[in-house]
Amino acid sequence: MKIVELTIQRFDEFARNHPLRNYCQSSLYARYMGEQGYSYDYVGYEDDSGNLVAASLILFKRIGGLQKYAYAPKGFLIDYYNLDLLTKFIKDITKKYKKKKIVFLKINPEIIIGQLKPNKNFAGTYNKNVKIIDDLKDLNFKRRREVKSLELITPRINPYINLKKYKKDKLSDEVKNYIDIANNRGLEYEIASSKEIGILYSFIKDCSKNCLNSYRNLLNIFSKNDMAELILIKVDYKNFLIQAKDAYEIELENNNEYNTKIQEEPNEENLNIKMASDKLLLQLKNNIMEATEGLKKTQSEYIAGALVVKYLNRITIIASGYNDDFDNLHPNYYLYNTLFEMYKDDYDYIDLNGLAADFSADSKHYHDNQFKLGFKPDIYEFIGEFDIIFDDTIFKRLQSRDLIAKELINFKH
Repeated sequence: MKIVELTIQRFDEFARNHPLRNYCQSSLYARYMGEQGYSYDYVGYEDDSGNLVAASLILFKRIGGLQKYAYAPKGFLIDYYNLDLLTKFIKDITKKYKKKKIVFLKINPEIIIGQLKPNKNFAGTYNKNVKIIDDLKDLNFKRRREVKSLELITPRINPYINLKKYKKDKLSDEVKNYIDIANNRGLEYEIASSKEIGILYSFIKDCSKNCLNSYRNLLNIFSKNDMAELILIKVDYKNFLIQAKDAYEIELENNNEYNTKIQEEPNEENLNIKMASDKLLLQLKNNIMEATEGLKKTQSEYIAGALVVKYLNRITIIASGYNDDFDNLHPNYYLYNTLFEMYKDDYDYIDLNGLAADFSADSKHYHDNQFKLGFKPDIYEFIGEFDIIFDDTIFKRLQSRDLIAKELINFKH
């Protein structure tokens, strides 16, 4: 067997058909990361008959001045259970990149090792893929520990929505109520162009490692192949006002009936119904005022958005956010429900892009976790992040200067 350089066409064809296929192992992602300052190789592994049995996009970047590290995004495309193949491939890839003076090579294979159950305090049920951890360690890979939540390049815990099974009616009453409120407050979605990427960025810039241009580049590169979309959510104040007035008139009629009924039958049940109606009427009045004030300023206003990548049967939410000033309209719930409904006919899954491993109420990621968990996703734990070190002396020197940690924490992709 031997390492070979692949053409874009040959690499993409192999990558699309591999069981571990993902958008990070694609020539489009290579082009995108090239815009981010990385150089890259398309590496293949041929058997003695010239058949391709493994491949990988390998990214390179300088770290600490003159040194370079390598990264195979979401791992090599290889059969990790074929230990003989894996051993030979690692041996040859090590030989290749030692010659290029690479300090270390990082992988984070998209291999599921377990499923977490929210109703069992997020206890995991693990599968046979756990064995691959030991196999990689035996091949001199070191597994990187996640000391703090979400500090790995890609999340170790990931929630997925099975689009073929998703139904809003199966969600909790609380989440359904948030979606219903949004549906009745003039919210609409539209598919936007890269010219509007700044709108999404205004919602996420305070918590994003990436700059505005990186999101624009990703959208431009992937959307040319119909593999990315920018979805924006806006509140149309005219529609909001119409909906609020209609709802107020309906509830006012109900309230008058409840008022009559409480005079005829003044019991606790009827009193509670009347009080609930009074509360709703007050909220609807506030909605009318809010919509009226908004309409004085503008016809509509963008309040949420998401950037997604579409790859084969899966959607990945790259980034999403909303304007906190419109929290009472629940635009984030409207956005996610819209995404699920938009894509359920043509795709199988949506990757919600990570959960923090700390599920405690005092975690800084608690509210983000709870939001995603509200849609009842399937939660999977991946195998994690591994490094194979080619130059231990330089690696330790970079480590002592905290350069590796800084690079990985601030990794932009």
